[in-house]
Amino acid sequence: MSVRTAGRTLELDPRLAWAALRHEVSRQSRAARWWLVLLGLLVLVGAVGAAFTIPPGDEVFGTTPSFEWGILIAAYLFFVVTTSGLCLASSLGTVFGIELFLPLEKRHAILAVLFLVTGFGVIALDLHYPVRLLFGVVFSPSPMSPMWWMGVLYGIYLGFLLTEVWSMFTGHRKVHQAACTASSIMAVLAPSTLGAVFGVMAARPFWFGAFTPVYVLLSALLSGAALLGIVFYFVERFRLPGAGREAAQAMTAIRILLAISLGVAVFLVSWQTIVGLYGNVPGLADATTALLVGPLAPQFWLFKVGIGLLVPLALIAIPRARTPLGLVVASGCAFVGIFVDRIVFVSAGQVAPTTTASGTVAQPFASYTPSPVEISIVVGALAAVALLYATAERFLDLSSHGGHRAISFEAPAPPVSPPAERPASAEVVA
Repeated sequence: MSVRTAGRTLELDPRLAWAALRHEVSRQSRAARWWLVLLGLLVLVGAVGAAFTIPPGDEVFGTTPSFEWGILIAAYLFFVVTTSGLCLASSLGTVFGIELFLPLEKRHAILAVLFLVTGFGVIALDLHYPVRLLFGVVFSPSPMSPMWWMGVLYGIYLGFLLTEVWSMFTGHRKVHQAACTASSIMAVLAPSTLGAVFGVMAARPFWFGAFTPVYVLLSALLSGAALLGIVFYFVERFRLPGAGREAAQAMTAIRILLAISLGVAVFLVSWQTIVGLYGNVPGLADATTALLVGPLAPQFWLFKVGIGLLVPLALIAIPRARTPLGLVVASGCAFVGIFVDRIVFVSAGQVAPTTTASGTVAQPFASYTPSPVEISIVVGALAAVALLYATAERFLDLSSHGGHRAISFEAPAPPVSPPAERPASAEVVA
């Protein structure tokens, strides 16, 4: 049995597929094999954790009535907001025509789709019954709810991203340009609406207000730039398609984006802290205290401020550290910092309940410890993105001028001996 795709005929014989898989594995280095095995095992761990969330009535999360949103909500926020950051970074080249940012185009699109789909998977597991969400959005719309708009906008966003990826590899330039523009618009609307889901909660003073949607949107660029900085370092390190001048150009663009987004993040965090301490908003000062000297202080000072902001800023500011290695270290620190920031953000809004609507606690601060199931899901989600992206790097040419790589699943043909040459003195008989 065979199928014809992209102008080529592929044999669907399982033996040929197994032979092609073995051939592909044999071509990888030992380090690459162990890396893929590790990612596969982590994905399996995440799948086992996800299976525990399916049986109804089986409480496997560490959340409580006072702390209803845990690490899965933080991971969802991290994944989907990073998607917007990737699109905002690439839009400088695809939409606004700045040549320096053009090498980001293809890799950002693949990463954006993977991060958004993974975010959907994480939130579906947190909801326990995601099918009800689908029916609720379609058959019982609630236009006055930011959460309803969040679901609608991110669904449309995914459609635009898939169209962008399809047109990118099929040569439909006009469709691709329209999809890039639409994705860039959604990269602003979707995270702003997600921030509004938190910002309209009057019972959670740390989240409440117009500042939260702005913070979510502006911090998206930091996570997107940090991820691209990590990716393009390995593009150059392993000489993947686009290495050389294109990767150097991309890393220059990413360094600029990191510098700007880190400066904006420092400004936002500073003002958020000042307003929290001196704004006289009931409950907000308690949450800010929990960040600065309370149970959230280690995450805030060590990961969010130290590793996530100060270290990357220093590496970008020091001339001797403006190297590919310096960029990947700065990007890695910022990426870790933004992930912890999502956890701190979700926790700070719940750590100091002020009303019965937001919960009651027997001590000044509410407590929450992620369960092994929650941790396994988050680890598995991160590993799944890494594994799928590694597969895309292997089978697609993600350079700015490339397309599909030729992949053969057919059995190798036996060598053909060249025809024997005639002696030079031979005569041709008419």
